[in-house]
Amino acid sequence: MTRLFPVRALNFLLMSLLLASGAPVAWSQDPGDGASKVEFRVTRFDPGDAPPPEFRAGTGSGAVEFEVPLTHIAGPFEAPLRDGGVLDLWRAGAETPEISIRIEPQQLEHLLLVFLPRDGSFQVMKVQTPPSRLGGGDRLIVNATPGDLSFRLGDMEPLLVRPTESRVLKGPPGNEIVSLPVLIHRRENDRWELASTEQWPCDPRFRRILFAYLCPRHQQLMFHAVSERME
Repeated sequence: MTRLFPVRALNFLLMSLLLASGAPVAWSQDPGDGASKVEFRVTRFDPGDAPPPEFRAGTGSGAVEFEVPLTHIAGPFEAPLRDGGVLDLWRAGAETPEISIRIEPQQLEHLLLVFLPRDGSFQVMKVQTPPSRLGGGDRLIVNATPGDLSFRLGDMEPLLVRPTESRVLKGPPGNEIVSLPVLIHRRENDRWELASTEQWPCDPRFRRILFAYLCPRHQQLMFHAVSERME
């Protein structure tokens, strides 16, 4: 993968995703009381394809070390929370955490942390992925383009995904592995235009996270996808 994004455009895109997702940028408030541990998985969206970063989550004997992959989802990991509600992420040898994330009580399980590069470090987008929301054969689509996108899988109703929004495109019912046509449209100047026609495999054994973005060189729609096997 080549470096596609100018630095300013990439920073603006990633910050837009973070603000839309409600992910924290910095914390100064008291997190309050809550559970002492969180279970999470990790992956990364990085058009620059930098080497995978390594972090330590939590402090003390319960801290866990992990690498943040680009092409798959790693975990689950379990780490202690500071003050009952903050997950601290440390680099090797660091005396202070590089990233601190507020974990709400409803985010203690089925939590996916998506690492987004920013100014030599990372910001983290929190995504809830319980099987009731994202099941086998489903795709969670994150629209990292500046315009609306529409996805029509097979003969299903089109799914509208607005900029910086994430929505679930449900797979077909049943347990069969099938391949279905998908029509992807972009809204440009208040008109819908066909951006891509593809065949997407729908495998009930896997669910997928799909980042849609534009290549600045030719403004064509591109995708970064990671898959996760259902338990």
